[in-house]
Amino acid sequence: MFRAAPINCRSYARSRPETSRRSYCVGMTEAAAPVRGRLSRLDALRGMAALVVLAHHVSMTVPEIAAAYDSSIGVTLFSVGWWATLSPLKALLAGPEFVLVFFVLSGFVLVRSPLAAREAGPRYDWSAYYVRRVIRLAVPVVVSVGLAVVWIVLVPRTVGAAGGLWLARQDTPDLGLGNLLREASIIGVTRRPDINPPLWSLVWELWFSLLLPVFVAVAAFTRKPVSVPIRRILLWVVILCALAGIGYVTTTQSLMYLPPFALGALLAANYDELQRCSDRLVESASGRVLGWTLAALGPFLLVAYWMLRPLTSGAWSDVTLSLRVAGAFVIVATVAFWPASTSERGLALAPRTRRTLGWLGSVSFSLYLVHFPIVVAFAVLAGPAHWWLGALVSVPLSLVVAQLMMRFVERPAQVYGTRAGASVSQRMSGLASRP
Repeated sequence: MFRAAPINCRSYARSRPETSRRSYCVGMTEAAAPVRGRLSRLDALRGMAALVVLAHHVSMTVPEIAAAYDSSIGVTLFSVGWWATLSPLKALLAGPEFVLVFFVLSGFVLVRSPLAAREAGPRYDWSAYYVRRVIRLAVPVVVSVGLAVVWIVLVPRTVGAAGGLWLARQDTPDLGLGNLLREASIIGVTRRPDINPPLWSLVWELWFSLLLPVFVAVAAFTRKPVSVPIRRILLWVVILCALAGIGYVTTTQSLMYLPPFALGALLAANYDELQRCSDRLVESASGRVLGWTLAALGPFLLVAYWMLRPLTSGAWSDVTLSLRVAGAFVIVATVAFWPASTSERGLALAPRTRRTLGWLGSVSFSLYLVHFPIVVAFAVLAGPAHWWLGALVSVPLSLVVAQLMMRFVERPAQVYGTRAGASVSQRMSGLASRP
């Protein structure tokens, strides 16, 4: 969900004691290798996902859309609520669904470096990794909670039912010290956060980060047998999506939210095979048709629940909701692997668009963390009748605050986390080398 700041590993490592140089550079490999190795369009996808989450929360400030989101009963055909929740345009406002895209991307990015180290032979520096990862997640999260408190104090959330169902749920958040500590720590959150609700997804980001060695081992196992790569990969996709489906039917959150990370790890582990398959398919007309079919299938699966919502109920409704996991996987896989040459030429024809999407990717994590209290604050100030006025202010302000957050909080946290990880690794190595 976040990008690492570019740092010159060699120049910094020269200033470090010899015992810490290797551990520092391994840390930088984790940050830099995915940026070099993964395609730039994945950064664009990350930026677009953050923008969709922002658009989703802005749309929820429209009372008619919030009511249609809560229930499809009584939603008339071609009304605003219908277009926003029951039509294919829902893909543009699929905030919770695109959070799963973040999960798949995180699985893809974080697994690559330890998996490469596992194959190359040298031991991956897990002690440095854990220090880096915790600091990189924790510092921006704590700051975002502090910023949310400031917005809540400046603009109290006291709209009530008059502001619509969604805004009513944001009323009177608990600003007690215990709740502040729970939300800032994220790992202890067991219910929906009410100070900065998007932090619910960071709970699973942190659990995935802590369980990364398990995901790396599973990712390595998905490479066997090597004789039938595509069938093997498809089998694992079916297994992981089925686990997610069980999670949605039984409301087991670990099964709902951890399989998307595993699907990203699956892409990372089988990157070369998938890229070769993509290159072969793009050479034929039928292969290109398959590519366009997948490009359409991903968004459809992502919002299939909403398309089928008036027709399903009970367990079938849960099953259709679980299809968004497969949709997130197909979107990431399609963007990453199909078709490489064509998409790169398309990006080359629009350098301004490429720069804009790249910038969105760079601030995506910060934007995700800071936008919610801003959207709610200006929706409260504008009132439900003038929601558009609140959106005109909250959207650009969220982007500005995200840039400041990335520049002065997220990026320094990444630098400090890398250095702290290297320091801890050096100390651990020193303790291990003592007779």
